[in-house]
Amino acid sequence: MSIRPLPVPTRLFGGEGLISYAVRHAARNGTSIADLEKALQQTGAMPNTRTRTDPRRLEAWRRLGALNHRAFATPDTIDGAAVVDRPLCLQCTNGHGGTGRLPTIGWVCTRHRRWIGPTQTDIRNLAELITAERHYRRILAPRGVLVRSPTMEVARDCALSGTSRNLIAGRAQHTRAPSPDMLVYPETVRIARLITSPSFNERILSPALAESDRNALTAHHVNDILPAAEDSEPWRATHRIADIFNTVARDRAKRLWHSGQDESLEPNRRGWATWGY
Repeated sequence: MSIRPLPVPTRLFGGEGLISYAVRHAARNGTSIADLEKALQQTGAMPNTRTRTDPRRLEAWRRLGALNHRAFATPDTIDGAAVVDRPLCLQCTNGHGGTGRLPTIGWVCTRHRRWIGPTQTDIRNLAELITAERHYRRILAPRGVLVRSPTMEVARDCALSGTSRNLIAGRAQHTRAPSPDMLVYPETVRIARLITSPSFNERILSPALAESDRNALTAHHVNDILPAAEDSEPWRATHRIADIFNTVARDRAKRLWHSGQDESLEPNRRGWATWGY
């Protein structure tokens, strides 16, 4: 039995997931997911499954919504890192809400100038967050850096520990319901860009670089992002990042020494250390 679209169409929001869409589509047609799927299963038009990623279930809902084959196609993982489900921008969805996976978008809706973290809020008075989001989409997303990846988690921790308290407090005055992650987003993105920069990785992981020089090089770059101030401790971020790269360098040296291989035999397709993955 073929599946026909439901009478009342429902717009699919960008990146929206199956359950989020199905709830809205069923409600607009005066029914529920459970009732629709039960009826389809009884006629043999849909398998008896509750798995969100079952291709037969996905195809059934594409037909019910008259959607194209790209609907619900965002992968659960990219290069082993999870693409998390998160709330969509309320203004993009005209207040309907919904959840989805957005691997190429950070925590800012640049169209509506909103922070789309767990608590959504207007950030039109914080231009630096919007700029940071553009950098995330242009530089970090193509590098495969997801919002909940180890890279972004480390960068956020470094930003929280090393950003001036006065700077953070000043930003908090320009928006409602500020969150710590939001207030250091510009620094988070800049640190993530640094530690995934192919040129930085090539320099800092050079076998010819002593550990003391590696520490000094890290401090130089971190201080550009997190300037020293009476109310900040950028050395904490420097120590965290230097420790990561020192560990990577030592591990790489051990592997090469035991294998007897030249370093050129260890290419990294992204050009930066894949620690944490």
